[in-house]
Amino acid sequence: MTTAAEALAAYYAANGMEADPARAATWICRIGPASIEFPNWKWRRDAVTRHDLHHILTGYPCTMTGEMQMAAWEFAAGRYRHWAATLFCLPLALMGFMWAPRRTALAFRSGLTSTSLYGSELDLDKPLAALRAKVVTPPAETL
Repeated sequence: MTTAAEALAAYYAANGMEADPARAATWICRIGPASIEFPNWKWRRDAVTRHDLHHILTGYPCTMTGEMQMAAWEFAAGRYRHWAATLFCLPLALMGFMWAPRRTALAFRSGLTSTSLYGSELDLDKPLAALRAKVVTPPAETL
């Protein structure tokens, strides 16, 4: 039975990320061939583990389209409540409705009946399947 911690470690390795991005001083945002380095602001350090678990639990990939889907899902399921996080993620969700409208709308719809991990206790030793059952409602495939 895979734990949330094990799933995170595998996710970070598969996506070429640091083992614990919440501790990094900076992070890299990749948009197509461009890479931009940002400071790892406190609000991001506080949110990134739950955000990455949301990727794992929902299946939205670590790609530009996946980030747009994730932003839409998190806005519907319960976003991280910090003004800078909102300003950072809102454009992603809006771009998603233009770039990949069906996938973004499905993600938003799934989020409406799901519950994000923001604002709740996080037990990384919990089995991933139990966490998924608590958080994610599978998306309906019809729109």
